[in-house]
Order: sequence, then structure tokens, then C-alpha cells
Amino acid sequence: MAEELKVIADFYYFMLWMIRHVEQFPRHHRYSLGMTIENRLQAILCLLLQAKYTKDRRTALERCNIELEILRFQVRLAKDLKALASGSHGHSVRQMLDIGVQVGGWFKACK
Repeated sequence: MAEELKVIADFYYFMLWMIRHVEQFPRHHRYSLGMTIENRLQAILCLLLQAKYTKDRRTALERCNIELEILRFQVRLAKDLKALASGSHGHSVRQMLDIGVQVGGWFKACK
């Protein structure tokens, strides 16, 4: 099996971690905010894979950055609604920052 790009591997493991936490949301948040977060995670993964396999990487990476920013706000909302613990929020912020830096570096390399 070929080695995956670091940003894709890092995002995949963040996605697994986040989905496990979304499963623990209170019911009234799990099926609204939780599903929205899960859908956004899947959209970001799709954009990263598109960037890997298409020539128009810049467009996919620009969209990925926007989706990551929306995800940051959704995760913050989950913390403020107390659906996500503060410690878990801190971990997710660090992970999203690291992934965002990697996406930004990939975007700059495409110029």
C-alpha cells in the first residue's frame, strides 16, 4: 500500500477522532450539529483527495480552507453548547491548525 500524503493521513485520523466525539454529543445536538460536522469532515476529505488527483489543486485547496474555517466555527459552537468538552475542543483546535498549515503549504507549493 502506497504511503499517503501527510495532510490526508493527519486529516483522516482527526476525522476518526472527531466522529467518535460527535457520537457522544447529547441527542438534541448529535442529529443536527453533529451530522453537520460529520458531513463537513467528509467534504474536506473529498477536497483533499481531489487536490491529490487533479491538476486544478489550487481550487480544491481554496475550498478546503473555507470548509476548514467553517468546521472551526462549528466545533467552537459545539464547545459553547457544551456538546464537546473544553479539553477535546483544545485538541481539535490544535489538530485543525496543523492541518490548515499543511493545506496552506500545499497551496503555496502549487503556485
